[in-house]
Amino acid sequence: MLTPKLATYGVGGLAYGLILAGTAAAALFAVAAVRGVALGLPASTVLALLARISLAMVVYLLIGVGMGALIRHQVAALCVVIGYLYLGETLLMMIPGINAFYPVLPGGATASLTDFTYLADAMSEQVGSRAVQLLPPATGALLLTTYALAASLIAVIIPMRRDIT
Repeated sequence: MLTPKLATYGVGGLAYGLILAGTAAAALFAVAAVRGVALGLPASTVLALLARISLAMVVYLLIGVGMGALIRHQVAALCVVIGYLYLGETLLMMIPGINAFYPVLPGGATASLTDFTYLADAMSEQVGSRAVQLLPPATGALLLTTYALAASLIAVIIPMRRDIT
């Protein structure tokens, strides 16, 4: 029962991500053209980045559906996922030695995929450690997809083993 939902949400998430990326690209290029501002990056690089952000949206949607299936209470599921992503990984980046694992966590994989290093760079500067080396974008995409597949698979298998009583 959950598998069709995951497939539907995955396709819907991809469509949603592409629509958002497309409108963001249209707005960005239109405003830059109207104001006569150079973007600083070739259009193909900007479009590739927006496509990678769309992929990240699909992955996080699947992770969210999987976690929602595992944690029955909606508010608790949101608190766990958002708390981990916005607070948990940030706190882990502050701990010397542990911050080396950031590239293989979901946030680090997303940063690798989207080439967004601001958080990792700012955190390493604040704690006085060397900058965390992120994975290549393709590896980040593969790792993030693995997280989504693992969350989806666990969400499909675990409810089958729950007691019905």
